[in-house]
Amino acid sequence: MLSMLVGAVMTTSLLLTGCGQESGNNNDGANAQTTLKVGFGSSIDNSSGGQGLKKFKELLETESNGKFKVELYGDGQLGNDKSMMEALQMGTLDMTLPSSSPVSEFTKAFLVYDLPFLFTDIKQVDNVLDGENGKEILGTLKDVNIVGLCYFENGFRNITNSKKPINTVDDLNGLKIRTMQNPIHLESFTLWGANPSPMAFNEVFTALEQKTLDAQENPNTLIYDAGFYEAQKYLTISRHFYTPYVFMISKKTWDKLSDEDKKLVQKCADEAKFYQREINRKLDAEYLEKMKDKGIQVNELSSNEINKMKEIVKPVYDKFAEDIGKERLNKIQEQIEEIK
Repeated sequence: MLSMLVGAVMTTSLLLTGCGQESGNNNDGANAQTTLKVGFGSSIDNSSGGQGLKKFKELLETESNGKFKVELYGDGQLGNDKSMMEALQMGTLDMTLPSSSPVSEFTKAFLVYDLPFLFTDIKQVDNVLDGENGKEILGTLKDVNIVGLCYFENGFRNITNSKKPINTVDDLNGLKIRTMQNPIHLESFTLWGANPSPMAFNEVFTALEQKTLDAQENPNTLIYDAGFYEAQKYLTISRHFYTPYVFMISKKTWDKLSDEDKKLVQKCADEAKFYQREINRKLDAEYLEKMKDKGIQVNELSSNEINKMKEIVKPVYDKFAEDIGKERLNKIQEQIEEIK
């Protein structure tokens, strides 16, 4: 109990000191240093998202000649994705890098990235995220007092489980699988016959280990980073969802910056974005091989089975089109079709 209390006090302290006088432009003159506190749910040192944040820190501190100081807090020290976004809204935290799925709780435009099998390859991903459609969706964050800078990559999501190889959609029947608290993810897995169970990321390993969950789904990089393969026997390459990270800054912090500083922050975020995606794609393949070496059995769904799964979840597109915005969804689907 005492350790939990100390942890809560530390988290509150970090958030309260995250902005205040240290964050935003101080009034000490032209040479005052601006401190940006950045919260992240996964590891700073081991995850690709953390590596991208470290690159952003390096770039911004170097290119600003020390005018900016960036402090990184990983492993959910400052809360989960939703609570850190709420801290951005209040101005008690400067920046965070949530997965896009929790972002949809703040602006439904981001639900588009949760649609099953929306993307089939990374060329489509990059064109949408970095194009006008992706930027328009980022722009909706301003309505909730947050500024979207760019997209990092979480990646294509695959399924692990402790029961059996998943070769067909029927193999998902009754499987108790952890998903994010996201309506499209929940609806999709229910239609595929599974028993989706939302759970905080930091609770998943214990649940898998204790067999209160049969399965989970994440990109290969997170499956490896979190050690889920230690509590699972099978990994199925399904690529059923693609999930970006959303790099964002509090509008209160953003509004304190000069136009020149805003351009520099945006520039460094974009450079870090390309760096992070390259690392993520490299690690995705490397970590898959490492997991094979550690004994997890890997199989890939056939194109026929993927087409069956797509057909089953067609109603999901219709059900959530209004929330996403029918025109927005049509534009993105048209853009993707042009790249096939």
